[in-house]
Amino acid sequence: MPHWGRGAGSGDWYDGFPLPDDASALIIGDVIGHDAQAAVTMSQLRNMLRALACDRQDPPSDILRRLDLISDTLYPGHVASCIHARLEASRHGRWHLHFSNAEHPPPLLVERDGDTSYLDDSHVLLLGVDTAQSRSDHEEILAPAATLLLCTDGLIERPGENVEDRLHRLREDAAAHARESLSIFCDEILADFGTGSTDDIASPYACPREPGTALWRQECRA
Repeated sequence: MPHWGRGAGSGDWYDGFPLPDDASALIIGDVIGHDAQAAVTMSQLRNMLRALACDRQDPPSDILRRLDLISDTLYPGHVASCIHARLEASRHGRWHLHFSNAEHPPPLLVERDGDTSYLDDSHVLLLGVDTAQSRSDHEEILAPAATLLLCTDGLIERPGENVEDRLHRLREDAAAHARESLSIFCDEILADFGTGSTDDIASPYACPREPGTALWRQECRA
């Protein structure tokens, strides 16, 4: 897990860990702000989300709802985006992805044949805005050897550039490297999109191969 640091005020975080029911959790988030307090809030959210995900095998939307309520009660006044996902083995080497998105850049699904799609059907409010807001879930079946890319806005936003254009270029770039190993795929994406950013960057990747053998790589530039 390489980590490049620009300072101590990063609000970006990522996480991936096994769950008690044999699924895996994949998480990415971004606390608004670039100071020491953002880093403290990030650490608090990360640890609380870890505990909730391990303690309850509930839908990701319910986990995020509980996280939002706890955070607003204990540490009010902080706002963050987040994706909480569950990845578990399905039939015939496929994988079941179940996630909820709290106003975070959408996951990019890259098929082995180069087909790409953004999984953004469950976009709702940021954490820390309205704890009464209902949250939705999105489910997807991933083919063997598909790659799932999550990122913070530091990978796709650049001053003077259109975000939609950057998202389109990211899809094209990911498609061009779809058949590469996970390590090369990650290196190429970061080489093409990780330069020139004035913001933090976090990018976890999941590449399901066979049941029980999902491969992960996680990058962070803060």
